[in-house]
Amino acid sequence: MATDSVVPAPNGAATLPPGTRLGKYEVVRRLGAGGMGTVYEAIHAEIGKRVALKVLAPAVAAMEGARARFLREAQLTSKVRHLHAVDVTDMGTEGEHSYLVMELLSGEDLAARVARGGPMDPQELVDVVLAVCSAVMAAHRAGIIHRDLKPQNIFLAEGAHGLVPKVLDFGISKGLDASTARALTSTGSVLGTPYYLAPEQVVDNRASSPLSDQYAIGIILYECLTNARPFEGETLFMVFQAIVAGSPIPLRQHRPELDPELEAVVLRAIESEPARRFPSVEDLGRALWRFASERSRMLWRDAFGPLAPGAAGAPARRPIAIETALDSTPRSATPPRRLPTPAMPPPGGPMWDQTPGPPVRAPSSRRIPVLIGVLALAAIAVVAFRVLRPDDAGGKRPPAAPATASPTPAAPVTPAPRSYAAAVVVEPPTARIELDGAVAGQGRFERTFPVDGADHTLVISAEGFETRTVSFRDAPPPARITLVARAPEVQPKPPAARPAPRTRRERATRKEGAPAPAGTRPSPPPQNPDDAPIVD
Repeated sequence: MATDSVVPAPNGAATLPPGTRLGKYEVVRRLGAGGMGTVYEAIHAEIGKRVALKVLAPAVAAMEGARARFLREAQLTSKVRHLHAVDVTDMGTEGEHSYLVMELLSGEDLAARVARGGPMDPQELVDVVLAVCSAVMAAHRAGIIHRDLKPQNIFLAEGAHGLVPKVLDFGISKGLDASTARALTSTGSVLGTPYYLAPEQVVDNRASSPLSDQYAIGIILYECLTNARPFEGETLFMVFQAIVAGSPIPLRQHRPELDPELEAVVLRAIESEPARRFPSVEDLGRALWRFASERSRMLWRDAFGPLAPGAAGAPARRPIAIETALDSTPRSATPPRRLPTPAMPPPGGPMWDQTPGPPVRAPSSRRIPVLIGVLALAAIAVVAFRVLRPDDAGGKRPPAAPATASPTPAAPVTPAPRSYAAAVVVEPPTARIELDGAVAGQGRFERTFPVDGADHTLVISAEGFETRTVSFRDAPPPARITLVARAPEVQPKPPAARPAPRTRRERATRKEGAPAPAGTRPSPPPQNPDDAPIVD
């Protein structure tokens, strides 16, 4: 072990010197520290792979149940296998140190990017947040709520083809209960993240849900677009009061050039009432998709585009059972009942029983119409017999009882959609598209509209084609619109020239000024088989 001096970390724990061994990993250098522990760059002693070690602070590890929850959160985080989520590959305990092993990333976090360059371009930010939404959706499907989303936990890793956003610390730094969180106030675990807590988390820390993660993403969008927070205060209590009151300053007061529709998306995500936010992080991603760059829209079309799962007309997903770190007792899932696996036949043998016997034939498809016809004729005969049969008392049928209408079951009520997506492709691709008098694109148009009864008009025009107008309300316009080419203008024909005179008499007549009769054709030349000269 190296003999470097021990340097205190911001969380009060002593920094491990280079060369310290934790299991198979050897510490190289310290990367950073937070309320829960310190992160180091380390190297696998046997295969030489460089990794990141997150070591739980001894002061935190001394609290009752903290070490077990720390390792259990690592088990939950390992379920999130996603390109845009940090990969936890190992965990362990060496003496008094509990640690997690994660992939080592190179780059900067989102907070450093805003501090370095100021408010972000909307397209650049939405490109990052769509990746974050995708990773958080994967966590929610795995039963994990992050509960500590903030710019410092979104890392912009350097990749071979550009930046790759990575979500860090899935459920780790918020994996303790309310009493432990209050005890960690002095280390910065709570004081560092109150701005991103949803109102329901401020009132009750156990009320975290997927909508709480959506709220935090909305606060990140607000902060990175304006370089300001929606809720401020001189004390932690004043910050919490502002969050619960839920009256943020509109984004365009900080940045007037922002798209008002993007502002509306962000403000809906940070509504104080969870029911007024988007139904899920996936719906938030769908609302943000059209503000992304063209490359990102192509990349995320299947996940967040107009025809993505969960969009209008797509089947709904099954509800997700969410497991949070507040449950001190791990839940034991009941394994699904397995159906018996049929024994496979010997190689080369048939796929049915080999016991000798008469072959079993499937019913011929030709017999089915015949059977249906026979049954129909029998039914008609029975009805005719009952109707025409005379009564035993004199050939009269008793009066038919009045038919009682059976109650019609009420059709299930389908809730009306709150919005609808319009995606139009125009032929020719050079056509200009105007929406309600404003230019909306060229050759292609994509937009999400609220179901509010408002009328919208698309005007599509192109040189050499007839202009077309399409109106729609609360329903998308046609997905493909083809303009009709204009018919070419017909030029008037010039007057036909008079034919030249062919005989001496005609030439003499023309010289005297007698006009040729209108509509007459010149007389054919006389028959002259011997090519003799013509004499008038």
